[in-house]
Amino acid sequence: MNMMLKIMSRIKNWLFRSSQGQKEDPFKKLEERGLKIAESSKKRMHSPYGVDRMFPWLIEIGEECIISTNVVILAHDASPAITNGYTKMGRVSIGNNVFIGQGTTILCGVRIGDNAIIGANSLVSDDIPANSVYAGNPARLICTYKEYKSKRIKEMECVPVLDHDWIYWSEKASHKEKNDVKERLRDTRICYIKSKPI
Repeated sequence: MNMMLKIMSRIKNWLFRSSQGQKEDPFKKLEERGLKIAESSKKRMHSPYGVDRMFPWLIEIGEECIISTNVVILAHDASPAITNGYTKMGRVSIGNNVFIGQGTTILCGVRIGDNAIIGANSLVSDDIPANSVYAGNPARLICTYKEYKSKRIKEMECVPVLDHDWIYWSEKASHKEKNDVKERLRDTRICYIKSKPI
């Protein structure tokens, strides 16, 4: 019952802030508790709610990282408590210019190097070296960053390339514009759309 009252109180506070037009900084409490995150990465992190709330002071996120939705970054592992009465803790370090796909979980003690790409729904249980692409459960090497970039450039020669800013265009595009894009994707199924730095 006590937990239900806490949840109701949080919802009430959130609704009040929303009605007042105030937007709470989702990083404020995490940074007060020691999270280190570059300003450029804050703007590109779609949901900070997966950051370990108990040990944010063990987590560091570098410059220009894109961290998608439903990403969980853990700095502890309580499972050993069952066997030996202790919880494992570890630093998590995410380098610069890192992309972490939707639904990925990063476990404690992991280092992710600069220019790394991690595919959606991956489980990162070991270090990821710089300039590499990893995906899977557990995450495994797919290719180098250079190979990945080369593949994408080559692919862009064979599919439509749209000169729209993807974040804003989708919201503002007319029904006709959206249908035109769908029609262009009939054969290729994919296209590329401009991504400006956020």
